[in-house]
Parts: sequence; C-alpha cells; structure tokens
Amino acid sequence: MADNSTLVSETGRSLLADSSVLDSKITETSKENVYPGSVLHVEEEMPQIETRVVLIQEAGRHEELLKALETTKIMEVPVLKIKETSPDKSEEKLIKSIIHMEIKVPYIKTDTVEELGDFDSPEFETVFIVSEFQDSPFKNLCKAACRVIGPPVVLHCALKGEPLPFSCRPLYCTSMLNLVLCFTGFRKKEELVKLVTLVHHMGGTIRKDFCSKVTYLVANSTRGDKFRVAVSLGKPIVKPEWIYKAWEKRNEIDFCAADVDFRNQFKIPPFQDCMLSFLGFSDDEKANMEEMTEMQGGHHFSVGDERCTHLVVEENTVKELPFEPSKNLYVVKQEWFWGTIQMDARAGESMYLFEKSDSPGLKKSVSLLSLNTPNSNRKRRRLKETLAQLTRETDTSPFPPRKRPSAEHSLSIGSLLDISNTPESSSANGETPKSCARPSKNSTPLPVKQSARWQVAKELYQTESNYVDILTTIIQLFQVPLEKEGQLGGPILAQEEIKTIFGSIPDILDVHIKIKV
Repeated sequence: MADNSTLVSETGRSLLADSSVLDSKITETSKENVYPGSVLHVEEEMPQIETRVVLIQEAGRHEELLKALETTKIMEVPVLKIKETSPDKSEEKLIKSIIHMEIKVPYIKTDTVEELGDFDSPEFETVFIVSEFQDSPFKNLCKAACRVIGPPVVLHCALKGEPLPFSCRPLYCTSMLNLVLCFTGFRKKEELVKLVTLVHHMGGTIRKDFCSKVTYLVANSTRGDKFRVAVSLGKPIVKPEWIYKAWEKRNEIDFCAADVDFRNQFKIPPFQDCMLSFLGFSDDEKANMEEMTEMQGGHHFSVGDERCTHLVVEENTVKELPFEPSKNLYVVKQEWFWGTIQMDARAGESMYLFEKSDSPGLKKSVSLLSLNTPNSNRKRRRLKETLAQLTRETDTSPFPPRKRPSAEHSLSIGSLLDISNTPESSSANGETPKSCARPSKNSTPLPVKQSARWQVAKELYQTESNYVDILTTIIQLFQVPLEKEGQLGGPILAQEEIKTIFGSIPDILDVHIKIKV
C-alpha cells in the first residue's frame, strides 16, 4: 500500500487537498502540484482519516455493485504534505498529491444524505455512489462539494483491480478517461455547458484553447482557427453528437469513446457547411464532382447561386469569371476540392485561391517564376544540337569539347545496337580502332572509346543511380524527420499530411532500387 500518512491542522480540520484546485487526476496522475506558501503548526504524525463508501438510494440495491465493493479495498485520496526547502525550515511548500488509502469501514447504505449526519466531517474521506446524476440527492451532494461517483466507476475498478479514482468533479463512468477535448463553433452557452458537464461526468478534461495536449476537437462549424490547427496537427474532429451518444452508453463497462469505429461515426465530413458550385468543367466531370460533394457532406448549386460558399474553377479553361464574386464567396482552384477529399478534412482556401489573368498577384508570381526558369529558346536549341549529334557518327576531337561533356561521345542512332563498331570486333577483323591508335607527341591522351551499347547501358545506370539517390535524400532528409514518433511533441505532421506531400515516393524508391540492382 502506498504512503497513507495525512496531515491535520491544529484546529482539527483535515488538510486534504481542495478538490476544486485540481482539474482532474486523469491527465496528471504521476505529477505533484506544488503551491508555495508558509504553513505553521502542522504535525505529520497524526491519526489517519477514515475512508468510507456511502451508497445512495438505488445504488444500495445494486447487487453487482455490492459485490464489486467487496473486492475494492483501496481508494485514491488527495493530501497536502510539507516539503522543506531549507535546513532551518524558514521556507516550506505545500505539495498536493494523490495517495492510496485502504477502505477499512464497510460500505453504508442510505436513502438521504441527511440520514448520514456527518457526511461533511473532516474525520472521513467519503465517496458517495449515486445511480442517477440528475436527481435531488446528487444535486445536494454537488452543492456540498462532496466526492461523487457512479456505479460504472466501481465496476470498472473491480474489473481492472484498480483503486477508486479521485476526481474533483462528479465522475459517473470512465469512457472518456485520458481524453482532452476542445470546443469550437458553439454559440449557445447552454448547449456548450451541457456538453462540458457530460464530458466531465465521463472522465474527460476540457481545454479552452487548442494546444498539443488536446486529443479531440468537438466542432459545430468548419470555420475558425481551432479547426485549421486541428487539421494541420491531424487531430480527430468530431460532431457534438459523439458526446451525447457516448453518454447513452455510460453504463457499458468496457465502452470507450475513443474507439475508432465508434468515433468515425461522428467524424466531421470534409465538405460540411460547404455549398459548392463548379465552373469550367465538362458535364461528366461536373456530375462526378457534385456526387462526391454530397458523399463528403456538402451541397452543390448552380453557378451564381447566392447560397454558395465556394466556387470551384477549372483554371486551365476559365480565364475570366462570368460575374463579380461577393466577399463571402471563396473562388478556388480544383486542387482545393481534391486536396480536401485526400486529407479527409476541409483544406485551407488561402493556398488555392483563383487569380485572374490580369491580377497583380498573378503577374507578380509569374515574374518571380520567370527569373528562375531557363530560357525556352535556349533549351530548344540545346535539344536540337543534341539530336543532330545523335544522327551522325563523329571521331573524337583532340581538342576540349565546346558543348556539354555528355555530347563528347555522341553516337548514331543506327549504331546503338551494332556490335561491329566495338573495339573487340575491330580487332577480330585485323583492324586497329581509331581510339586505340597511338597519339602523336603533341596530342592530348584520349580515353578508350567504348561501344555504343556500353555507353547506353552506362548512362541508363547512372541516371537510375542518380534518381535513387534523389528519392533517398527526400525520404531521409524530409519525410523521416516529419513523421518520427519519438520526438518531443510527437510527429510534426500527421500521416494524412505525409501521404499528401510524399505520396507513393517510398514505393517508387523500392521499385527503382530493384531496377538498379
């Protein structure tokens, strides 16, 4: 059994930790919360506080619950301890922590809290078990800041062999144990309060702002910064119905709200809240995209409909819009549509906005792109010269080549598979290959001229080797660090984003490695 020493003040009041300070034991089971402050007249060697379990009304007539309590002998208790920070005890700190204490007093049955009399006595750490979290006994216990749990918690602890957990709020079941939720898009305060209360009753915790600790985003809308951050971090985004349905299953002992199959029933579809129209697509393409829109939770209307939130444009065929779009209408390229489907979440529109051909933004991007793009005429001229070299057989010049080195040993197309031009075949016919002739004193030593077949094979191998090196660099330098599990804060990108960015590069690499070998 863990340390069961407790602290009692000089006035007889227990120094058990104020449960309103601790958010929940659920996410911080192994950490101690340190609160600075000087404490006087505190003695450590005082009698233990008794722990007990009280069953209210229907809970006392639950046979399975009574059997579970007979096997549950330990409960978690919040306590305050003194930690000295200096030898002279001039500075002391209060440490709030969770300890395990044995339940020595048999459970008590009662119909009303008033019958118990000393339910708020500092001599006891009392846990009340209530079957219904809506009736008057439950409300009275909450007003008195009592520790309340539901029957499923006791049954779960008995099944797992765990102590009765401490929670600063009423805890009915553990179906959302260790889940951290954040809410977005809710305008009605009453609805939000109800959802937050149910989450706390199921063991979950709430964060007002979205951070890395949040495990689920409960969204009533696909707009807002929280939604965008959740998508970028790959966090599950669910509808509020997920919470209501989980509460309906609160009496199922083995149920977990984080179950993937259960959670996916309430996943936010990619095109929720989106009203799409399509411009510049063929009839077949448009019909296909409209069908996919409906499958992904969206709606589609004709071009120009005021209800539309997005106008998806085929930028290769549409140069000018047939009307002036309103400020609330997103005019996006078709990449936004397919990207949203691929990520299984609504993509950000800012990266896919459609620009007119004469818009300043587009002109700027084109001008910047042209600075880094090779001249097309120059590329065509080089290609033409290379093809010309490939159509004729030439001797190797003793002078340094004026063109790129790869054109130094240019070959005729007809001789690529002709073995009569190889040095070996020439020697067999009693001829001396030109490349093997002794150079003059004034000439530059030349490499041995290889056969056309050998040169083609070598270039194929070098090209394949370079391609394999490039793919390997992409994976090792970019993909691996972005999806690494063991780093602080977890992977930088979610698997959906990794798949979107890198696609089938690992599979392509495997194929080309086999080709190279």
